[in-house]
Amino acid sequence: MDCSLHLIRNFQFITLLLVALLSVAFIYATYFAINNVVAEQSKVQQQAISPVYRLVNEQLLKPLHIAQTFASSLDFNNSLETAQIDEAVLLAQLKRLHDKTGMVFFVASEKARKQYFSDGNVIDLIEGKVFWYFEALKVEQDVIADLGQVGDVHLFFDVKIYGSNDEFLGFVGVGKRLQTFLDSFQQYKKQYGYDFLFVNDVNDIILTSLPDLVVTGEHIPKLDSLKWYQESIKQQQDLDSLLISNEDEDFLISEFTIEELNWRLLLLVPLKERQAQITKSFIDNTLIAFSLVALLFIASFYFVMFYKRRLENQIELDHLSGLPNRNFIQRRYNQLRRKKLELCTIIVDLDHFKQVNDTYGHNAGDFIIQKASEILSFELRRMDMVGRWGGEEFVMLIPTSSPQEGLAIAERARQLLEKASFDYEGTVIKVTASFGVASGNASLSLSKLLANADLALYEAKKKGRNRVEMYQQPSPGQTAD
Repeated sequence: MDCSLHLIRNFQFITLLLVALLSVAFIYATYFAINNVVAEQSKVQQQAISPVYRLVNEQLLKPLHIAQTFASSLDFNNSLETAQIDEAVLLAQLKRLHDKTGMVFFVASEKARKQYFSDGNVIDLIEGKVFWYFEALKVEQDVIADLGQVGDVHLFFDVKIYGSNDEFLGFVGVGKRLQTFLDSFQQYKKQYGYDFLFVNDVNDIILTSLPDLVVTGEHIPKLDSLKWYQESIKQQQDLDSLLISNEDEDFLISEFTIEELNWRLLLLVPLKERQAQITKSFIDNTLIAFSLVALLFIASFYFVMFYKRRLENQIELDHLSGLPNRNFIQRRYNQLRRKKLELCTIIVDLDHFKQVNDTYGHNAGDFIIQKASEILSFELRRMDMVGRWGGEEFVMLIPTSSPQEGLAIAERARQLLEKASFDYEGTVIKVTASFGVASGNASLSLSKLLANADLALYEAKKKGRNRVEMYQQPSPGQTAD
């Protein structure tokens, strides 16, 4: 517990320190920019350009991060490696993500050559019919952004996934309606008068607020088609800080790099002729501020995520089984207790586990722990959980309306373990388990429920093991053995 508190305090300290550094960096960069332009004019321009950062982060980087998190957090690699996909479970999982975020989620399996969508659709990935998949296979990057979904165009963020031996398994991704982006850009344009062009690495215009450029799934305009861009190429001019004329109005172009997507953002700032030099100075200095803050933000984001994962693994995950440990079990029980739910607590103990270690070695014992963890997790519903309590003991928390539900789940898990055979280095090992079940409500502590379940477990072992026993409240005048 002292170690856990120490890690949490370290995490809090590092997070606060990074926030402080980012705040200091932003303040200094903003001061540097404002100090080099005409005071009043630069303040007005600063108020207009700062929301660009927020807009890019909210509309592009946030869905991208959701796609990356989706790719790293779901445990479907085993099924994709073997192409044995439980489609109903996968589609239900994708639908829950869609309902929660309002975005489209998909999984594209290389071995099954099928694509599963959160709206329940499943399509075959046939070359010549599904173009995006086979085009994406040719791209070296692991994260790809493209347009798709005929009739209601979406911007998709596709992330490649790999198996345990670095075998390519397919893609997972997140899609957001293109019209959502355009509505956000139009609202910003109405307020500040700026136009946007998001351009990929082959100069396709993926998103734009320019009314004469229409982007659809069938038509993606090229940056090369714009007259002012053709002129800049002829004159060998950089786009950043380039002054152009478009439809008899002057614009200053500012160029931002979105490294995560390998995109460029071209910001077209309308100018009056007498303001051009002042605004150019402001844009130059703002780009310095943006680069510094973006660099620190990206570095801080990845560092915090790395430390957070490390913290979670050390505090709440059992490294051998991959299941929650005692800390998480206690925290989950407290959550359920606050909801005042009826609860079945189940203690699972692998029968004669010492014999496995003595006969086959401790590595085989670790292997059996891992396989038993997978089987115990298989029978659980979304609200249930199983964790490793220690050694060969596991604890299951089952919110339920009746003790019979907990008994039924325990019995199904017992049968699965009894029927399973585990091949360890050519040796088939079979194990069984005994289950002790105790039912209670929010008035009982976890330690009390576990004590009751332990008594039931003792009864199961006494009656020959490989069975499920329910704790029975002693009648008045009767004492537990």
